[in-house]
Amino acid sequence: MKKRKGFTMVELMVVVIIMAVLGLAIMPSLMGSSEKAKYSRAWNDLNAIANAFTAFYGRVGNLPDISATTIDGSTITTQTFTVPGSTTTISAKDLFQSFLGTPLANLYDPWGARYAIKSTWSSTSGNGAIVVYVTGGTTKPASFGGSGTGSISVTARTDPYNGDMPMAKLVVNVM
Repeated sequence: MKKRKGFTMVELMVVVIIMAVLGLAIMPSLMGSSEKAKYSRAWNDLNAIANAFTAFYGRVGNLPDISATTIDGSTITTQTFTVPGSTTTISAKDLFQSFLGTPLANLYDPWGARYAIKSTWSSTSGNGAIVVYVTGGTTKPASFGGSGTGSISVTARTDPYNGDMPMAKLVVNVM
């Protein structure tokens, strides 16, 4: 009996066809995964921003005033806060960035736009609300705090992978 060396052409064609069929079966599930990942990253960023505000409040007992509608280098006013239990003062922007872990100037959503912020917060009175959200794409209104003076509303990008929920996160609402 003679020993064979390698594959015959027919065997090689069968293997190639099987691999092509498997590749075509997997392709549709992979096509939407990069878009879904963008929405997931945006939600994670919104949570990180909200957590940075929470950590800021926990450290100094107040929140900074917001002076812009997008989160960038000029969003947080030039206030300084004294760290409780010491005489050390720190810039609100620097302290916030330390909790966020990234410079505000480098903070963009997955679609290349700035994260938006709406604030009625007053560091003087300790009252108001802060909402962070994603803009662009298909949008939907989002309201927080009921109706009246304690409410805050934004128009945010919807998340098609989460029941078209507006991509907005309430950071604080104290009235």
